[in-house]
Amino acid sequence: YEKAEWKDDGKFTMDQRLALYEACLGETDALVAQVNAKLKDLEPLIYSESCATGDIGLSLDDVDLFSRLRSITLIKGIEFPPKVRAYLDYFAEMGDVPLYDA
Repeated sequence: YEKAEWKDDGKFTMDQRLALYEACLGETDALVAQVNAKLKDLEPLIYSESCATGDIGLSLDDVDLFSRLRSITLIKGIEFPPKVRAYLDYFAEMGDVPLYDA
């Protein structure tokens, strides 16, 4: 099941990769603040805890949005506004999919 494009291309040594990782890690506080601000912007766009779009109801948008939101529950310091949190909790329970911060 291996593909050539999955293999290490040799562009970066391990030391270079670790240095890039450390540089990104140093930006964590600023990036978490950006995500928290975007979550506040998202809150009014969510129709209800059971669907993101009111005129459609449950849709693929919910599958996509829930999976993206769930992935950031892994990040320490993320603050979910109440409506976004209710949405996450609803789909976690309905889908029997635990959140990473639970």
